[in-house]
Amino acid sequence: MAKKKSSILVNTLVLVIVTVVAVFLLAVVNQVTRGPIEEAEINARAEVYKVVYPNSEFFAEVEDSENIISGSEEALSTAGYEGCYINDVLAVTDESKQNIKGYVISATSPSGYGGDLEVAVGITTEGEITGMNVVSNSETAGIGSKCTEPDFTSQFAGKKAAILEYTSSGATADNEIDAVSGATITTNAVTEAVNAAIVFYQTNFGGGLEAEEAEDPMQKAFPDADMSTLTPYEFTPVSTDEYTVDDVQTVGEDGYIITVTAHNAYAGDLKIALGVGNDSMIKGFSVLESNETKPLGGQCTSDEFAQQFVGMKAEEVKYVPSAATVENNEIDLIAGATITTNAVVTAVNGAVDFYNSNLKGE
Repeated sequence: MAKKKSSILVNTLVLVIVTVVAVFLLAVVNQVTRGPIEEAEINARAEVYKVVYPNSEFFAEVEDSENIISGSEEALSTAGYEGCYINDVLAVTDESKQNIKGYVISATSPSGYGGDLEVAVGITTEGEITGMNVVSNSETAGIGSKCTEPDFTSQFAGKKAAILEYTSSGATADNEIDAVSGATITTNAVTEAVNAAIVFYQTNFGGGLEAEEAEDPMQKAFPDADMSTLTPYEFTPVSTDEYTVDDVQTVGEDGYIITVTAHNAYAGDLKIALGVGNDSMIKGFSVLESNETKPLGGQCTSDEFAQQFVGMKAEEVKYVPSAATVENNEIDLIAGATITTNAVVTAVNGAVDFYNSNLKGE
């Protein structure tokens, strides 16, 4: 019996020793192979991103990247990109892997015409965009899918890593890119995803987005006016089921800024300011308050949309599906946002009616 117990103890001891040795050897193997495996994983991810950071050969993990990415939701939301998210980030380094030259950031916008749209953006440590590429999309073939073509993507290289805008009338400012023809929603999604990547970069690596002086919304309604000459105009309140004339300001001897709230917008009241000169011409337009859906109706707040009103006669304004002309007092319908477009036109025509009934000829 004693001999049997001794045998069991010996076998148990042998098993323990074998297990310890095996664990030790596995640890050694893991330590030896972990570096090459991680390197291979980084290189596999980098292959997707190299196109946005030309001449890049060496990439490295960003320290604590998982927590940085998971913690970026608040920064994106605060900047106005709620719903967008960061997929990945890698550092671009020199051969030593110690000196960081820039970053490649992958970000997704949920606002594409066909759903989620993912981009990759390269940004140097000096804050310059080295390139942009659409990694994945479900946009319409031959229309929105053109967002993947070099004619569109090449516009981003060389831009400053600050919030970008798009235009359909020809980019003139440093922060503008030309929209994909006939694909405003797709262009908006790409720009949104790129801006999300920029916000992520600036928040974590670039010292934060530069504060830009906000343009006075009343100035947008009457761009050439001296705002110091604004004085309240006394009037009898006007209100209908569809709109309310909230305020009227005289602009020196140049004209008036009329503030109107439309009650028939998609997401509640929508307030605008319309500048009308004493020559009965519309000088400018500005949205003061809006809760419309950002990728669709929210486009009513863009400078491109506002510019359509400039130079119109202070007469009834209409919207058409496309190819609007100032001469016919027409604006283009916001694609996918008929209700918002109609609300804007309701407010504008309310202002025009008030001008013609109360101010014209004074």
